[in-house]
Amino acid sequence: MKRNDLLNRMARLAKKFGFEFSKTPDVNGAAHDKWYVGGEAVIVPRHNEINELTARSVLRSWEEMLDEAAKPEGEGE
Repeated sequence: MKRNDLLNRMARLAKKFGFEFSKTPDVNGAAHDKWYVGGEAVIVPRHNEINELTARSVLRSWEEMLDEAAKPEGEGE
């Protein structure tokens, strides 16, 4: 999967849960970038092509983090 496609999917998921998404990462690394939601980070490789299994794992983690951050306080404990 192309990195831009992964970032676009992350942006759509963020919008679905009511969050703003900027394609500028919160933390830049040499080979990876970090995006934060609710104090947790998802790490995205900086490669042009990202392995399909890795991309699915990133999206799954991202969606779980967004879901948790979107819940009202005290819910889900």
